[in-house]
Amino acid sequence: MLRFLIYLFETGLCLSLLFLAYWVFLRKETYFNFNRLFLVGSLVLTLIIPLLHLNFFIPQGSSLESPARDIEKFQSAYEEMIRMIDADFGAEPGKRHAARSTNGSVENMEEDGAMPQEYIHGTRNESKGNQVNNADGRISFSRILLIIYIGGVLYFLSRFIYLVIRLCLLAKHNRVSRQEGFRMVEINEDISPFSFFRFLFINHASFNDAELDHVLEHEKAHIRQKHSMDHLFVHMLAVFQWFNPFAWQMRLALKTTHEYIADRQVLNRGIELFDYQSLLLKQVIGYHSVELVNNFNLKPIKKRIAMMNKTRSGIPARLKAVLVIPIALIIFFLFADFTLKGSSAASDPLKALNGLWIKQSEDKFSEMLYFKDGNFAYVDGTDIRQYEATPIAEGELAFKTRGSQWAAKYALKGDELAFEWNPWEAKSRYIRSKASNSLDQMLLESNLKIDLPYISQYRILENEGLIYRIGIAPGDNGEALFSINGTEVELEEISWRVNKIIGELSLPEMRQATGVFLVDRSISMSEVEKVRVELREATRFRVAEGGYPHGNMELSPLLYHAVALPRLLPPKDAKVLEKEVVEEMGGKIHTIDLSARNATPKEVEQELKQFIENTGNNKYVISLEYDKDIPYGQYVETVDMIYNVIYSFRNKVAMEKYLVPYDKLGEELQREIRKVYPLALSETMH
Repeated sequence: MLRFLIYLFETGLCLSLLFLAYWVFLRKETYFNFNRLFLVGSLVLTLIIPLLHLNFFIPQGSSLESPARDIEKFQSAYEEMIRMIDADFGAEPGKRHAARSTNGSVENMEEDGAMPQEYIHGTRNESKGNQVNNADGRISFSRILLIIYIGGVLYFLSRFIYLVIRLCLLAKHNRVSRQEGFRMVEINEDISPFSFFRFLFINHASFNDAELDHVLEHEKAHIRQKHSMDHLFVHMLAVFQWFNPFAWQMRLALKTTHEYIADRQVLNRGIELFDYQSLLLKQVIGYHSVELVNNFNLKPIKKRIAMMNKTRSGIPARLKAVLVIPIALIIFFLFADFTLKGSSAASDPLKALNGLWIKQSEDKFSEMLYFKDGNFAYVDGTDIRQYEATPIAEGELAFKTRGSQWAAKYALKGDELAFEWNPWEAKSRYIRSKASNSLDQMLLESNLKIDLPYISQYRILENEGLIYRIGIAPGDNGEALFSINGTEVELEEISWRVNKIIGELSLPEMRQATGVFLVDRSISMSEVEKVRVELREATRFRVAEGGYPHGNMELSPLLYHAVALPRLLPPKDAKVLEKEVVEEMGGKIHTIDLSARNATPKEVEQELKQFIENTGNNKYVISLEYDKDIPYGQYVETVDMIYNVIYSFRNKVAMEKYLVPYDKLGEELQREIRKVYPLALSETMH
């Protein structure tokens, strides 16, 4: 919404400046076709310029550097002014990697034990309409303005539609005859003659033969010049900018220019000036006009007569026309969204900022910052805000994203960084981390030396308050070391420590609490199973396999700590279905035995795909078998592969049936596809 308000402001200001250039330099000149081109071109530029993003290379210290920086500061000033009317001032929309449910918790898992597909790769399915609202329920001033704006658009749009319908009915209820190049509609109403596209509306009884020829020549000029296209374009822009008086003045100026063009074409055909002007006066006195169309008696008639009598503009007027070109260029650079790229010396400050920064001060800004090659990101609640950083002065950066720009001063001393976000607040102080992402930073702070596996079918567990982490790392003597939230514990302590953590949550939060396994790739599955037994004893079945994201490099390094592959542990008394029982129920079992070691991972994946294709229904079970010595890394990568295969089939059905990816469908349609391709996975450790 904020981006739209900025776009609305920029288009309005751009339109106003271009109209003022027309009013000062061109409105009194007789270069009517050029004036029409300028006015229509102004409309196009008004809509396009604020959407453009350009990169300019300006050497440091050149004469262009200072004006370019001034333009950036000008853009930052009005964008900041617009941001201040929003209730969430300072929280510009960035790239969202996660979302919350309306009660602030992670939504329920699928019935097959996985998180909903809408969280795949950290991107939420917006079709469910379950988006983040203002934290305190406030209606911001910007929302009130938007409601007023939409109300005005609807009013003027309905008025426009009414006028079009009125013209259609007028053509339908009167006699229409085909003429050369147009269709004549013979009306009985006392309305001045007018044209709309190829239709010419006229009351024949109001004119004698000579007058009729003059009127027809005038209206045919409008039809030949396709002036109705201009009318529709400028009218729709006026609806879009209904609050801007210059938009309506632009509309009137274009209509007047059309009349000047048509008047000149009539007089160029040899019609007497006095007779033609007398006819115009007669129409003004006797008849009313119709909005939206080219009226023969368009007011003010005094200006039209003055233009007919005026000597054609000469060389000074041509110089005026030339002057509007640099004005248009200035407006172009004022409102185009551009990035300045200086010399290599100017880029050094950005390179010095590369890395992950951890906050040391007590303030409200983000706990972590991330710089990489001029890109800046920070954590804002459950969102990641991303900007393009550009040096604008020594010790000062401009941060820009689509529809937003702001600046901040900073001081860098070695691995210590201080930012002054606002002059009236204390500086935020950071130190450079030895880690390259938030997951490694978490392991670093917990003194856990764990080589985690990679997962591609991950989800983002965005509510940190509902997550507890279980670490299993190899010890110096080969034994497994266990930890809960970074604190080393004995295996027997895990159950009661987890219950203690969850006991501090509310009842709804307890159901959503998830234990994330951070397990070294080399740890045997027997050690992992020991922890699972402890969790089942504590009736904590909601878990997830932690790891590094793989396959989607757009995910911000600030979110690596939230990456996980959600699972559901079976209850203590769960029974494994025998193959014979499944087959008696009409199903089939596909076994993946990691202990066999007689196939490559690629071959295992191809066999699974072939099995699902041949089964042809939802009655299948994938049985994953392994011995106690299988390393955790191999286990997780196999589970990830199974998830990936199932989701590929779901996505195929979604594209064939709805032409939309699976993760973009609503919950009901996703549930329908999950019934076709369920994630029925059983596990057995020998």
